[in-house]
Amino acid sequence: MVVIAIGAGAAVGVVTRPAPSVEPSATPVPTVTPVPDTGPLVFKQPLTAGCATDDAVWVVSDGGGIGRFDRLLGRWQLVDSTLRSLVAAACGPDTVMAVGAFGRVVSIDELAKSIRADDIGLFNAYAVSLLPDGALVVGSDGSVQRQSSGGWDKYAEGITEDLYGVVGFAGSSAWTVGAAGVTYRLESAGWKQFVTGTTASLRTIAAASPTEAIAAGDDGVLLRFDGNWRPLESGTKHELRASARVGSITYVVGDGGIALAVEGNTVRAIANITTTCALRSVFVHGNEVWFVGSEGTLAGVWRQTPDRTDRWGTC
Repeated sequence: MVVIAIGAGAAVGVVTRPAPSVEPSATPVPTVTPVPDTGPLVFKQPLTAGCATDDAVWVVSDGGGIGRFDRLLGRWQLVDSTLRSLVAAACGPDTVMAVGAFGRVVSIDELAKSIRADDIGLFNAYAVSLLPDGALVVGSDGSVQRQSSGGWDKYAEGITEDLYGVVGFAGSSAWTVGAAGVTYRLESAGWKQFVTGTTASLRTIAAASPTEAIAAGDDGVLLRFDGNWRPLESGTKHELRASARVGSITYVVGDGGIALAVEGNTVRAIANITTTCALRSVFVHGNEVWFVGSEGTLAGVWRQTPDRTDRWGTC
């Protein structure tokens, strides 16, 4: 209360000061730490292979980390920076399996958001193919391993050549190819060798069935199986490294940015994949064809659809 006197002998008046207003306390604003964009780091890895699940595209590297392209967000992330030597990959609807040196197998479960690494033998794994009830892995010194519900088991005897490519249809039906032009088809009686007419190492095989297949490898060697192996003209002497089959078309890629489409006996170059980097992997998901390449410190990924081609990276 404040008392104010106005003049001498004046009546005393009382003036009351209003109570001060209280400012409401401010609500603390939480600090949001921005999620770092690791997408550019994917393309600093020596990318070697990739595959696609229903929700994402995965790429692996030989001496680098693992990258993931989120279809919903439309962006890349380096989801695992652990240095691993992985050279081949295969995907199911929500799983990824990648293989590499020293029998290393990396399994990724998208639903559980987990990555598990296992060693399945003292050999270098070069290729993997998923089966309805497991997987086939092939590698150095004729090594063939099959995964089933009981785990991993040796699945070939008497093969001594390094095996670089495999495609499986069932537990008793598959193709594998390798050094010195060897090819073996898995039948009910076991692995049967088929003569190819070449001594060039075959690096990859793609097939829609056990009776029709395309194999490719060193020196631009390209073969078609229709009961017997027959040569096709690839138009290159570059090493052909990887292949993928969709419908009647087999995509084949290799060094120097070589990308081919093989249909029957017809071979054509894919003109809109322009790079001099080695293309190390090709895979298909729906109407998309994906290409993975790297050369030194450069890496790139391409997505081809019927109406456009998208590119990421520095290759």
